Amino acid sequence: MGIASFINIFKKIYFGSIFIFCAMFFIPHFAAAIENTSPVTKTAGIVFSMDDCINYALKNNPNVKIYQQKRQAQKSLVGVQKSNYFPSLYGGTGYNINNNSYSTNQNNSSNNNYFDLDVGVNELIWDFGRTNAKINMQKYNYEASGYDLDYQMLDAIYNVKIAYATLLAARANEDIYQRSVKINQINVERTEALYEEGLKSRIDVVNAQVYLTNARIDLLTAQNTYQTALISLNNTMYYTDAPDYQIKNTESFNFQSDYSTRNEVDVAFVQKKNDKDISEGAILTSGIEKRDIIKDYKFKTYPLTFQEAIAKAYENRPDLKSLKLVKKAAEESLKAVKRAYMPAINASAGYSYQNGNNMSSKGLGIYTGIDLPTVNAMAIKCQIEQGKALLEIATSNIDLLTKNVYFQVQNYFVNMKLLEKRIPLMSQKIGQTLENFELADGRYTVGLADFIELQSAQTNYNNAQLAFVQSVFNYNMARFYFEKSMGINDYTKPTMPDDTEKSKPKPKIKTKKEGSK
Repeated sequence: MGIASFINIFKKIYFGSIFIFCAMFFIPHFAAAIENTSPVTKTAGIVFSMDDCINYALKNNPNVKIYQQKRQAQKSLVGVQKSNYFPSLYGGTGYNINNNSYSTNQNNSSNNNYFDLDVGVNELIWDFGRTNAKINMQKYNYEASGYDLDYQMLDAIYNVKIAYATLLAARANEDIYQRSVKINQINVERTEALYEEGLKSRIDVVNAQVYLTNARIDLLTAQNTYQTALISLNNTMYYTDAPDYQIKNTESFNFQSDYSTRNEVDVAFVQKKNDKDISEGAILTSGIEKRDIIKDYKFKTYPLTFQEAIAKAYENRPDLKSLKLVKKAAEESLKAVKRAYMPAINASAGYSYQNGNNMSSKGLGIYTGIDLPTVNAMAIKCQIEQGKALLEIATSNIDLLTKNVYFQVQNYFVNMKLLEKRIPLMSQKIGQTLENFELADGRYTVGLADFIELQSAQTNYNNAQLAFVQSVFNYNMARFYFEKSMGINDYTKPTMPDDTEKSKPKPKIKTKKEGSK
């Protein structure tokens, strides 16, 4: 091989290595840059549903965990009572030293040292239902603790629902105030243009600017209310490291958020004094999208009568079920006290071994007999009276809760039905105030109305929207309390891991291509 050939090969290897190094270094960075700017891969927001929030709350709520452990402890008490029917083992060993001296005419002494070993087993055959009553008592307490846990979970679920609806209302109000800022911004631009042409006075410009400032202040307040509601929702979930996220609408709170931007308005257009035609560019309400808070809002009344609700409440309420089981436990406890004087049939078997200086022995013994308990008639009498009193208390608690459930369901049912009638009227009022706003806007543009009339119409329109949102929020609150009073748990548990870190709400990611707030 010649020198020239060797140089050519060296050049190929050298420049090839440089090319590979550059490719390894720049291609990943270039790919990352493409990925970061891609509208498909770049996430624009995280969205949690109500069930996502409830699922996370149930896995992290300390009260729920406490009642889960209480139920586990109560389950152990059932095992403790059942253990009375299991054999009891006993055993012991030791070395006995016994030296005796006798003082007689002849001094004598003796010793009897020996090694002893005893092992055996005892078994309860029957104690005439006393142990059975104690087992049943603990079983009922265990089942009652399960319903206590269900009630804590129900409470946690509806705390999340209430906080979730509060956040939805805060978001809807924020959208209303955001639209108000847009309207007032357009009004300032329009009024300034008309003022420059001598069609409006300076005071109208100042008033428009004041109303814009007030709208921005209201928006800041609404945004702060939204953040406060978001913190409250995180609090009900015990979600300390929550990311920035949005929430989905619910069936009864399905306002469409205003993600649109303000349409461009030809504010430079000036209405001529003798021109009867009105350009849409000079009219305030034509410069905004007709996207009210009620657009696409769907409302369905709750399909349940009062009598059906009462029956469902008596059937579902976990706290009522718990009290009924507590009563049964009190009945079994009273049975156990009354049987305290009954004898117990026991059996035992054991092996004994002794080995000493003078003798050794061993043997197997079996015993069956009836053991009479130590009876204190006065104590048993007082315990029976106490058991009867506790049984009466349990009965009264059931009666009290049954009546309270009736009136709770009735109260929430009446409130919910009133709001069901109110919401359509509030929706109608929004349409009326919007039409009045549009008319006042047209009259102001052609000089037939003053600025006060225009702003009064706009204020009425905003207030009607806010009042509608409040009515829908109040309806959701009444509905949630109504459903809770019936013990309804419509939460659908998703299939998720048990550990806390992996049980965080699984978000649904909206890409920038789909649109986000």
